[in-house]
Amino acid sequence: MKCQRCQGFLVRDSIYNLDGQFYHIEVLRCLNCGETVDATILKAREGKMDRGLIKEKHYSSKKAC
Repeated sequence: MKCQRCQGFLVRDSIYNLDGQFYHIEVLRCLNCGETVDATILKAREGKMDRGLIKEKHYSSKKAC
């Protein structure tokens, strides 16, 4: 998989909290930029894309005159 932020390589990782209540979260982490993505983030991004809130950036090679 590729990172949406930098196109780097994503690997599976885990986050643990040993303080207080124990929890374990499976995430994807980019080896290049360090971005961490879990299922909640992916669902939120899919919802935004469905509603058209996230738009791809399109750059034109033409210069304004």
